[in-house]
Amino acid sequence: MKRLDLLECTLRDGSYVIDFQFTAEDTAVIVAGLEKAGIRLIEIGHGLGLNASNAGEGKAAATDEEYLEAASSVLKKAKFGMFFIPGIGRKRDLKLASDYGMDFVRIGTNAPEIHRAEPYIKYAKRLDMYVFSNLMKSYALKPKKLAECAKMAETWGADVVTIVDSAGGMLPSDVKTYVNAVREATNVRIGFHGHNNLSLVHANCLAALEVGATILDCSMQGIGRSGGNACTEILLTILKKMGYDLGIDIHKIMDLSEKLIRPLLREKGVSPIDITAGYAFFHSKFLKNVYKAAKKYGIDPRELIIKVSEKDVVHVSEELAMSAARELKKEKQKLRTLKLSEKDLKTYFKVGDFSIPTIRAAAKRIASELQSLSKKKHKESVLTISLTLKPRKSPVFPVVRESATNIIGNAELLTEKQAIEVARTADGFVDFILLDAESIVRAPRLYETLKKEITKSKILLYKETDAWVNAVATLLSRLTEINGKKILICGCNSLSFKLTLNLAERGGEIILWDPDKEKLQRGVEALNLLKKEGSRIINFATDLPRICNKIDILISFALRKPIINEKIVRNLRPNTLILDAAVGSITPDAVRAAHRKHINIYRVDMRAGLSGEVVNVLETDEVVEKNAGYKKIAGVPVVAGGLVGEKGDVVVDSISNPTRVIGIADGTGRLLEKIGPNEKAKIKRVKMEIFKRMLD
Repeated sequence: MKRLDLLECTLRDGSYVIDFQFTAEDTAVIVAGLEKAGIRLIEIGHGLGLNASNAGEGKAAATDEEYLEAASSVLKKAKFGMFFIPGIGRKRDLKLASDYGMDFVRIGTNAPEIHRAEPYIKYAKRLDMYVFSNLMKSYALKPKKLAECAKMAETWGADVVTIVDSAGGMLPSDVKTYVNAVREATNVRIGFHGHNNLSLVHANCLAALEVGATILDCSMQGIGRSGGNACTEILLTILKKMGYDLGIDIHKIMDLSEKLIRPLLREKGVSPIDITAGYAFFHSKFLKNVYKAAKKYGIDPRELIIKVSEKDVVHVSEELAMSAARELKKEKQKLRTLKLSEKDLKTYFKVGDFSIPTIRAAAKRIASELQSLSKKKHKESVLTISLTLKPRKSPVFPVVRESATNIIGNAELLTEKQAIEVARTADGFVDFILLDAESIVRAPRLYETLKKEITKSKILLYKETDAWVNAVATLLSRLTEINGKKILICGCNSLSFKLTLNLAERGGEIILWDPDKEKLQRGVEALNLLKKEGSRIINFATDLPRICNKIDILISFALRKPIINEKIVRNLRPNTLILDAAVGSITPDAVRAAHRKHINIYRVDMRAGLSGEVVNVLETDEVVEKNAGYKKIAGVPVVAGGLVGEKGDVVVDSISNPTRVIGIADGTGRLLEKIGPNEKAKIKRVKMEIFKRMLD
């Protein structure tokens, strides 16, 4: 069986996916893990190779020198290398790499521009490097012509010629034809670097292997530019089934991949753009030019990709993209879309039953929806339960919403009995049940009851009023500048008081009003005692119509009944902003009057505020449950998760699964600003132990 090597390019080609943000420390960990698993050829560094950061091709997280030092200081058996593109990289960059003991270099040129590689291949050979000539966009030439380029590279001293399917559009039959042509024309080893735009990269690797390729490129999870690369763990498994024993521990590769690379990938299916690029042999580097032209001329970018690729698959300038877009526009090519008529849909399209016959049925409905969405979106589900502050005749189950991290539903209930019924029904359907802490004031035994009865979902406390007030304050900040504005808040209750302090700290000049004059005066006196030092004095108004023509913002927080009427609105200035913070606290006549005066009325949307409160609760729970604590790592005391350590303790990010060192505790809850040799030695010991654990 022929000699076969895998060239692992996670750290190089995979860096495109994270905008070249693999750090030097990431490099050290990953190359060590790959070496331990048995990989012997590892590519590192910026996706576009040596000197790419300095050449304006995207700033990497580390310098070339830092990447080289990380790999050279860790590896003992595996060989490492970097990419090099003439015009980006320079001879002195190759010399730097040589000084760090870099074993191989991959000199990449577009196949028709192979002549640009000559001086660098020769120079790299003089530096005693193993040299690859990567013929990028190999499909731009006919197989015979590509073979001539490969022969030139061999003449200059290249050890390997790599056929590169840059756009992921080759078929297995194409790969065989190209590899055969190069094999017949040269005596060098042949490599294959494919992309997976058409989901053929593994088949193409096997096709290349079948006719003479002996080096196959791959990356963990298939991470890479555009459609990605051949997946290391899948390719290894296929080769093992075929009888190839490369001495690589597949399980170790899988573990490394699952722990360090999979979290970097976005959740996505098949990209229409990636598929089109593969079909047309279009390189994703030029997507920005295509998108710009497509937007300008109203053209489907997929059609434009095909059009420009008919003209040039090597270089797609902005000028070419614009010219092709103009041609498409003139041809009046229309976007083909799937149009569904009412007739197509009527076989099964019905309006759901929005009536709520029982609390149990309503709870089952929302819990099932939360479960379904959370599974589809791969996010945790949360049901919040509160005893409503508003007078209602029936419970309310607002719409389910999706935040950046969770799927969230609400139940605004009237009684303790309803809260228990809803929680029982949702138990096990949702990941978390969050009970409003202020509901416990009305039902003191509710939380303890739920803790006993809820056995599958996790129950925690949150603050509905905090979410509400934060939603109002954040909305106002988005709509207008608060500092220096006169703000009238109508209604005296816990919500309006919290909002008053919040807006006063943001520089607002607050005036409170309420029909209950005694309650109003007592509230304002208390608020002025509580307000942050330096905030403006909080005032109150007794003559509401008279003050209305002097304010910039009117906020209604009346919970019991509408409090803003037509007379009040008529007295407002035309540019006044009205916010119905309680939703329903403005009369219909007042709304119509505001529209006649072209005054904007906003109602609070709880989604952002509630999402923020939910994230705060869940992440705090995570910190307490998994991150906080004290123990020794490599004999060194470490603390995490907000636990205050003694002076000299090492602070890490998590006590149960540490991944990085944060600093040295100063003994008061802060970090030492200056650390000496002893502290540095502790940090190094802890880092090394974390490093070992990650690899094991």
